[in-house]
Amino acid sequence: MAKAARDAMGNKTIKALADRGYFSAPEIKACDDAGIAALVPKMQTSSAKADGRFDRADFIYIARDDQ
Repeated sequence: MAKAARDAMGNKTIKALADRGYFSAPEIKACDDAGIAALVPKMQTSSAKADGRFDRADFIYIARDDQ
């Protein structure tokens, strides 16, 4: 889709933005091969939320208290 958008706009370079879960490694590679910068969010690899538990995103680090 990013290639089609680039061709339709007539630009040589574009940036493609993807939502979490709506991209795959082969698609990112294809964008890279075509000279398209693919901007994708960091994957969430923990299944803790799905299991009803806390995951890493639920915690913050307090530097002054080292906790």
